[in-house]
Amino acid sequence: MRTPGGNGARRWLRTGALMLGIGWETGPFLFLGFVLVGLAGSLGPLMFALGLRPLVDGLYRHHTAPAVTGAIVCSAALLLVVSTPAAQNWITARIRQRSIMVMQRRILVAGSSAPGLAHFERAEFWERLQQLKRNFSQLLMGMANALVLPLVAVQLLVIAGVLAQVSPLLALLPAVALPAALLTQRAERMRLAADERAAADRRGLEHLADVASNVSAAKEIRMFGMHEELVRRHRELSARVERSTEPAAFRAYGVGLAGWLIFALSYLGAAALTIRAASEGRVSPGDVALTLSITAAVVAAAVRVTEVIGLLKRATVVSDDYHWLAEQLADSTPDGPTRALPARLEHGIELRGISFSYPGKDTAALQSIDLSLPAGSVVAVVGENGAGKTTLVKLLTRMYRPTEGSVFLDDVDLMRVDHREYRSRITAGFQDFVRFELLARECVGVGDLPAIDDEERVRGALGDASADFVGSLAHGLATQLGTRWDGGTDLSGGEWQKLAMARAMMRRDPLLVVYDEPTASLDPQTEHALFERIARSGRRPSDRCGITLLISHRFSTVRMADLIVVLEKGRIREQGSHEELVAANGLYAQLYSLQARAYR
Repeated sequence: MRTPGGNGARRWLRTGALMLGIGWETGPFLFLGFVLVGLAGSLGPLMFALGLRPLVDGLYRHHTAPAVTGAIVCSAALLLVVSTPAAQNWITARIRQRSIMVMQRRILVAGSSAPGLAHFERAEFWERLQQLKRNFSQLLMGMANALVLPLVAVQLLVIAGVLAQVSPLLALLPAVALPAALLTQRAERMRLAADERAAADRRGLEHLADVASNVSAAKEIRMFGMHEELVRRHRELSARVERSTEPAAFRAYGVGLAGWLIFALSYLGAAALTIRAASEGRVSPGDVALTLSITAAVVAAAVRVTEVIGLLKRATVVSDDYHWLAEQLADSTPDGPTRALPARLEHGIELRGISFSYPGKDTAALQSIDLSLPAGSVVAVVGENGAGKTTLVKLLTRMYRPTEGSVFLDDVDLMRVDHREYRSRITAGFQDFVRFELLARECVGVGDLPAIDDEERVRGALGDASADFVGSLAHGLATQLGTRWDGGTDLSGGEWQKLAMARAMMRRDPLLVVYDEPTASLDPQTEHALFERIARSGRRPSDRCGITLLISHRFSTVRMADLIVVLEKGRIREQGSHEELVAANGLYAQLYSLQARAYR
């Protein structure tokens, strides 16, 4: 269960500010039109009731002027009642679509600009994100209706004043909407609680749907005959969602119905009172018509009040989710005053007493790491799966904060450096690379955005990554990648990986270059040749004295490194050159020997 997002006043103010911002981004004129259409829809029944009294009394007393006036008002009211639903449906669809795009863009901005990855390790993050995606249109709906609420309140006061002219007791009729509103609010809380309980199961349903429609998963689904198993799991999760939400929805319906039954009984009493007064000659036929017809205006206003209460409640919950996610994504404040990056590395990068544990994990992924990466060197990190290699890369690229210890660039603590400036001075190629379905030139060029259209730079990076196949594509660098697009071209796994490598080679003279298993889809010979090229490039004289860090399971490709670091269960087991480690006859020598025999 989520915790409240602060005290009540602060939550409402924060929600209001967020809703105003989204409304402005959606479009001020469209937003204003939505408010006006909503207002017109609520005024129609009231205008009809107010016009009906002079119309009936004028006809009854044979007075032409009030009858004509009443007829005009009733006609205008009917025109509003008839035309408003179509206009409201049209403008609601447009504003909902725009608000969804605005919120998607906000989530994209927050997610892509987040400095680290720690939030991805939390189940609550995914639950809140799923809830936000499902409900973020409620923010704009809540805002628009909140602006209508004062006008609806005025409408109820007008109705009370008009009914008081007929009978002081009838003035209480609009107040009967209050119990219905309160009960509807309670019903909304019941539905929201049920949605929260079902959030994890709904996320499971989305995952199964994504897997079933994912091209990369299609082969295994068919190979292992998983169709029926996926359907079975989907049915089980669907049943769990239904068991969690449908009883709550039924109870919520009963609670809301109770409120409207109270109103219905009150209306019957008001009608009986008015008819009796008319039979005694104390009120006119027009007053009876007004009382009987104005109930539609009371119901419309009461419905709007309860809708607004529910929408504002949902909007506040959605706002809590949005701000919680924003806080998680923005958790990157430097420790103390920001320090500038060194223009060049004189000594290198040093890890002092580094330990790291993933959120919710009892076992540390890295423990008490002390390591020096000399400036201008090529360093290889090896170890079995789970040894901590990728975690080390995440810390060096500042995707995570160390649980203990510090990383220094010469004498500058990495956590006191602006993460954007630091990322602009490093580059990396990863095993789990992204297949950017862009133009081939753009797929590589995003590795250095200012140079994305520099074909000479892109061709140079492609050459360094041995990705010469791009020249044989249908339109060369202008070829659209990905078969989901018109005229798009698909690539093999190895070709995609070479493009990812080229992307990592776009930046000039980075302080740190990381290759984390970047050649897993390449054959050993190609990988070896590529790593030799990387090693030579890493040792080239440079004003910035950058460090090249290689992560690989293939020991034959890392032997060329100046320094090899062997990790085992999150600790440094040994380090040194290839020759030193083989001579030491430790873990590295054993693993190297085993792998060498496998290739004989």
